[in-house]
This record gives sequence, structure tokens and C-alpha cells, in this order.
Amino acid sequence: MSSTIILVDTIPLLHSCVAALAETTSLAVDLEGVALCRSGTLCIMQLKAAESSTIWLVDVVVLGTSAFGEVGPKGQSLKTILEDSSIKKLFFDVRNDSDALFNLFGVTLTNVYDLQLLEVAVRSSMPGRPPRFVKGLVSSLEAYVAPLKSSAVVRNWGIVKEAGLKLFAPEHGGRYTVFEDRPLAQALVEYCAQDVVLLHDLEAVLHRRLGSSSRNWDRRISAESVVRVACAQKANYTPRGPDKALVPSNW
Repeated sequence: MSSTIILVDTIPLLHSCVAALAETTSLAVDLEGVALCRSGTLCIMQLKAAESSTIWLVDVVVLGTSAFGEVGPKGQSLKTILEDSSIKKLFFDVRNDSDALFNLFGVTLTNVYDLQLLEVAVRSSMPGRPPRFVKGLVSSLEAYVAPLKSSAVVRNWGIVKEAGLKLFAPEHGGRYTVFEDRPLAQALVEYCAQDVVLLHDLEAVLHRRLGSSSRNWDRRISAESVVRVACAQKANYTPRGPDKALVPSNW
């Protein structure tokens, strides 16, 4: 099923976005920005409900604090959705996202399920030496989801990601601040959407890999996700460093 991408850059569209997402039980979430953390800039929030093929890209550059605080006709906002403990939020490495949301916009994430930790659980459940390092989203999707998708889907995903990298990654000739340019380049619109379009697929594949041990691991993943969210909100949090690549010490 192909996805519909909606760039949310007006209050009416924001109301539509909030209304569409408020009833879901599982929400895929990602953020894009410039040096994303409390001292950086949050530019785009990507959201996709499990039951829908629509991807909402909330333009925080245009909407500012209204992106989270604007209340719709039913009394809901993006802030209330992200803080709603009845809605599971799938992130892939929530740490800097939690830092930015909490310190820049006063959003306290609840019921986060970090898929980077789920991937670690899969490798930890295999025979052999326990993993020392976490994986990134791209390598995880390539390892677990790509083999189950058609070659056309995988090829298109790679083409879209490559086109976006050329615009914002310095090593590809781009610049990070391009996320602040308006209108947002279409290649970046499509790039942003790619980071949430397959998160529910990734969750399902990884759970199948865990098999009968998934229930025990779920408790540990949920607990460690809470730790990641809380640690990123502390005053002494460091958004970048070699420790970010390490598997949790208690695993």
C-alpha cells in the first residue's frame, strides 16, 4: 500500500492531523532538525498511525510552539497525544528526540517503545557473545525489513534516502540547515517520510525474531525506554558521544 504524505504547515491541517492520530494505539514517530537536541533546532516531526498509510509531517519551523500547544475542536493537541500513556510511541533511539521535545517544547513523552533496544534484544537472544554496540535505523531496516519487501519497494526507499542525504549531509555535499529552508524541498519531504513509513514493519519483524522470548524482553525494552526518555531530560545530558553507540550496561 502506497503512503500519502501530508505536510502540516497550517492550523487547520494541524487540527486534521491531531484528529486523525488521537484514536490510534500505536504511533511511529521521528524528528528532523539541525543538531537536534535542546541546544539545536527541531524542524519537522514525522508521525504515522499503525492503522493508516498517511504520514503527517508537522512543520515546526512554520508553526513554532503552536505545533504542540494548539488545541483542536475536541480539546486535543500533539502535546496531549505524545503525553497520552494509552498510545504507544515507536521511536528508533528516542534520546535526542526526548531532549528536544522536553526542553524546547515542554513535551514529556510517555509509553515510548524504542526499536533500537528491540533490535539489541534480537541479537542478544541469539547464541554467541552479547552485542556491544547498537545499530542505526538504516542498517536495521536493511537487515530485517528489506528481505521481506519487494525489490522495487527497497530500491525506491534507498533512492529517496540518497536524494535527501545529498541535500543535508555535508559528506554528500549538503548542509544541515537545509531543514530550515522554506518551502521545504520535495526530496526532503519524501526523505522525512521514509523514517516512519517502515517502523511498524520493523517492530513486527523483530518481534517475530524474538519468538517465545518476546514477552520477557518487552518488559526490559519498555523499562529501558523509560530510562532513555528520562535521562535525556536531565540537566547534565550529553546529546553526542561514543557512549551513545553502546548497548545498555545492564543488558
